[in-house]
Amino acid sequence: MRQRKSRLVLGTFALLAVLFFLSILVQVFLAGIAIFVNLGQWYYHTAFVHYVEFIPIVMLILSFFGAIPKSLRWQCAGLYLMIVLQYITIQLSGSVPYLTALHPVIALLLFWRSLVTARTAIGLVKT
Repeated sequence: MRQRKSRLVLGTFALLAVLFFLSILVQVFLAGIAIFVNLGQWYYHTAFVHYVEFIPIVMLILSFFGAIPKSLRWQCAGLYLMIVLQYITIQLSGSVPYLTALHPVIALLLFWRSLVTARTAIGLVKT
């Protein structure tokens, strides 16, 4: 029974990791639409994040209930920290304009680390 519960938690964790990775792709796509198609579309980029920003926190909480390595806990905390940094880079854009230039750099890091987290979680489910 305990192993079954752990597998369920691990499967849920992996599903959330994949969902978060896909949400990063959607965010980049929405930003691309706003930049290259219609500047009026920024609303979708800024609104979408509110639907997915807490996924890493849910993953972090789940990591305490399953057979999830501590390294993945740190990954979840790091993913959430990067989301917080995204907010900071936008909020300070008026007073520190060059800080805003870090926004797409952090997005690249979010893409990379969310991909690594999803691949690692899927690998754990397969074993």
